Amino acid sequence: MSDFYTYRNEVAGKKRKRSLMLALLIVLAAACAGVGWFWMQRDAQPAEGEAAAAGPISTSESTEAESEAPVEAAAPAEPVSTGDGPARIVQAVDTAVWDTSTAVEQTIDTEYLNTDHRMVAVPMLGTVTPSYFDTVTFAGDSIASGLGIYDTGYKNAHYATYVSAGVQTFVNNVSVKNAVTGATETPMETIVASQPDYLYILVGTNNLVVQGSEESFIAYYERLIDMLREQLNPGVAFYIQSIPGVQEDVVQSKPGLDNARIATANDLLANMALRKGCYFVNVREVLTNPADGSQYDDYATKDGVHFNAAGYQAWADYLATHTVWNRRSQYLGQNPYYIYGA
Repeated sequence: MSDFYTYRNEVAGKKRKRSLMLALLIVLAAACAGVGWFWMQRDAQPAEGEAAAAGPISTSESTEAESEAPVEAAAPAEPVSTGDGPARIVQAVDTAVWDTSTAVEQTIDTEYLNTDHRMVAVPMLGTVTPSYFDTVTFAGDSIASGLGIYDTGYKNAHYATYVSAGVQTFVNNVSVKNAVTGATETPMETIVASQPDYLYILVGTNNLVVQGSEESFIAYYERLIDMLREQLNPGVAFYIQSIPGVQEDVVQSKPGLDNARIATANDLLANMALRKGCYFVNVREVLTNPADGSQYDDYATKDGVHFNAAGYQAWADYLATHTVWNRRSQYLGQNPYYIYGA
């Protein structure tokens, strides 16, 4: 082990090295300054010699130079105060010289009118537990009521679903019979009384039975969302569900329920959801054929419009895997927040 004297000598040696390095740096800085001063003096000497060689300017030459000078002198710049110090002199700027911006033609459809509904639908994320639907209210027509009539696992959800209901039924606050509870009620009051965390809306099949009513249908739908937002808590999430397809032969008795037209109506609903700040859930993709949008035969009932128990179970399972991530939600398995690194 080193004794105290050895340690003291080491420390003293380090101090000497630091002092030597500092002295060298000072000498180097002084040398650089001297070289710089030498070059500056050297550059200045030729200029003075040239001025002396040129000689004094005659009086006649100076008079001619003055006569050629512009008559109007530049106005002195006005002092400008910066607000936190003395005034400073700045040059006046003519903004007309450089500000030449012009209007640019809009190239993006910000009105959300032509987007395919499949492109803006909520993607698969994680599977929420059934308790998620305890604070959900399903609103719509009799097609949506099957989620509460059949044993889908969402018996604790609230239902404001009505037979033969259209979007006008909700907007006009018509008194109708609840297809799940059997109570006669006004839809808006039922929805508001449930005070949901999430509101799932599916309505429109009965509106499409009438041909050529798309514009009126969307206008009423937008009004419905506005009315609900006025009466529900600000944090309620709105999920607009797509209108499912029907069996191929339904169009023969109900020409308005053509599956191609239903697809177009879903495009309108998806774009409306974007405009109104709602989520669009494409339940159609799990219930119908991707080729023509018709009902899967395994899920169809006799009327070709509603679904059987297997269809509603597939529907319920789809909803559980297509929610927007929420910190309050409980998920089966690993939380998708960590899976996707959101």
